[in-house]
Amino acid sequence: MIRVVLAVLVLLTAAACSAEPAPPRPTRAASPPPSGPGRFTGVVDPCSLLTAEQVEQLVTLAEQKYDEGGCTWTTPGLSLKGQAVHELSVGVHLAADVAAAHAFFVRPPDSAFPAMAVRDRPEPPVDAQVGDESFVQAPALGRHATVLAFRLGNAVVNINYGWRAKPAPRHQEGALKAARWIAEAMDRPAPAVADPADGRFAVAPYACSLLPEGVPESATQCGGLKLRLGRAWQGRSGIAVAKEIFAYYRRTQWPEKPVKPVKGLGDEAFAERDGARLTVWVRVSNLVLEIPFTKEDGTLTPEMRDEVANVLSRLPAR
Repeated sequence: MIRVVLAVLVLLTAAACSAEPAPPRPTRAASPPPSGPGRFTGVVDPCSLLTAEQVEQLVTLAEQKYDEGGCTWTTPGLSLKGQAVHELSVGVHLAADVAAAHAFFVRPPDSAFPAMAVRDRPEPPVDAQVGDESFVQAPALGRHATVLAFRLGNAVVNINYGWRAKPAPRHQEGALKAARWIAEAMDRPAPAVADPADGRFAVAPYACSLLPEGVPESATQCGGLKLRLGRAWQGRSGIAVAKEIFAYYRRTQWPEKPVKPVKGLGDEAFAERDGARLTVWVRVSNLVLEIPFTKEDGTLTPEMRDEVANVLSRLPAR
């Protein structure tokens, strides 16, 4: 009996030694990064992605300009009764395809959206449920702006909303509103022309399109050219608001002495010098343009006047 048991053990041991090792357990594969062709081509004008009515819900009076962050709507410092001071900035980056846009969204380069980029994202990110992937970040210590970023196809949009006010839940709600409106507008045509009584421009033209050298790849520089749009507000026409904005900057640039106007450019114009930098301010209907130059003696030359006139000639008709 003992011999039989030993024989069986020997056979089982031999069988176990000769058997193939058990295959490894299958591991769950990581989701591949998104890929595919781009939905958007050319350059997306960030200032065209929100209507005047939408902006007015978030920013009182809404002075509009292009800067290094893309398009910014700001409550100007006009000390008007009843105004709340807020700022909304929108930057748009178009990548060649979806994979490149995803890489940009996950880790934007240092040169991207310099005034807006989020380097230290929340972990885990808070999904804003906008576009193909998104996150929202409440104001960090020392910041008064809510930041929201989302990717839609091959486009990455960054939004900052807040500014001179204590951080509040409504700032995050405002950033979410702006993101959803922008996502809906990405495939829509440009806004309709404004009521002529409010001025020539329904929206500020894309600043880069006014440059003689053409539109650059980035939508965040535009040669330093900044545009501010006057919109109808509290019974004032868009032209009246633009006149107030123009007068405000004229007083701000030269508080100690009166400004001599520059004739023959737009409806009204002036130049201000700061060292080697010369800036020409021009109002055309309900649009105020800030056009910078760098020149050693800081004087306005005939050649510079011609360059300003060239920019103005590129403004679209009604």
